[in-house]
Amino acid sequence: MAGALLAIPLFAAPAADGGAAVETFALKYRAMEKWDVILPEEQWTSFENEIPIGEGFLTKKAGPLGLEVDTNADGKLDEKVRGVKGFLKLRGKNSEGSVFNYAIRLKGNGKTWRYAPGGAVVGKLKGILVKVFDQNNNGFYDDYGTDAMIVGKGGAAGLLSKVVNAGGALYNFEISADGMQASFSPFVGETASIDVCSDYDSRGKLIAAVVSSEDGEHHFNAAAGGKKPFLVPAGTYTVSSGYVTKAGESVHMRTGKMVPFALKPGQVRDLEWGGPVVAEFDYTVNEETITVPPNVAFFGRAGEEYHTFWPEAKSPKIIVTDKKTNKVLTSGRFGGC
Repeated sequence: MAGALLAIPLFAAPAADGGAAVETFALKYRAMEKWDVILPEEQWTSFENEIPIGEGFLTKKAGPLGLEVDTNADGKLDEKVRGVKGFLKLRGKNSEGSVFNYAIRLKGNGKTWRYAPGGAVVGKLKGILVKVFDQNNNGFYDDYGTDAMIVGKGGAAGLLSKVVNAGGALYNFEISADGMQASFSPFVGETASIDVCSDYDSRGKLIAAVVSSEDGEHHFNAAAGGKKPFLVPAGTYTVSSGYVTKAGESVHMRTGKMVPFALKPGQVRDLEWGGPVVAEFDYTVNEETITVPPNVAFFGRAGEEYHTFWPEAKSPKIIVTDKKTNKVLTSGRFGGC
């Protein structure tokens, strides 16, 4: 988890180009055992014998559903995970000798163990809460477009961005590799606004809609703005990920067939998307049996793709009707139904 702090002082200083002042703030690590964060592209990393964070944390399988872990990197196994999942707080040193904290969520299936982040570095920008997550599990917090962040309230993250919307204003944003310090300054450039909620057609609630710029520099969970225009730098964007929920059911989304759309300077755009959802699939007919393989793709009105339905049995229902009479002949879902 090595990485020097940003070479900037802990006070406001004039920008090198004579523009707006650059300010900094410190962040602290916060473990989150009661995990309720929606990451845009959650990743689980497999490991054997060692959790590859910092200089590494030794591990050893303990029976078919157990794992022993050296949580303080002293070479001794001191904690044990029992069952198919767990949560651990790690404390170690990076290659520069600096102490760091890192929490992980664990999953095991009797053969392989995997981990994902169980915490975030947390600080405040102009009094607004900022959380940054090591989404790709490599121990660093400055992987823009890959790591994740939440600016303000809510539990749905967007991708780590070089410009953030904090309280309705845009700021340039940088964070050190170890996540302990960040800098910001007012964004100077053309802006536009997008409303992703008002014209989203769904019976569920849109929790996350991450819009990402074509150049990969800017990422925002525009759903955080609700049914109000959400300010972003002008440019060409697409929806890179999203999340919809309703009464215990949920579904994720990704770009799919969505065509990039332009947000011109000064423009306020309502994104028309969501239902109706169209399923694309192959099928075979053998006498009275219709077989549909599970590689069905579901696309929304703007081409966005829906995937990872939960519970599995709540994937969209496929209905077969008689073309002449419109009579329903049969129906079914995927996921053990």
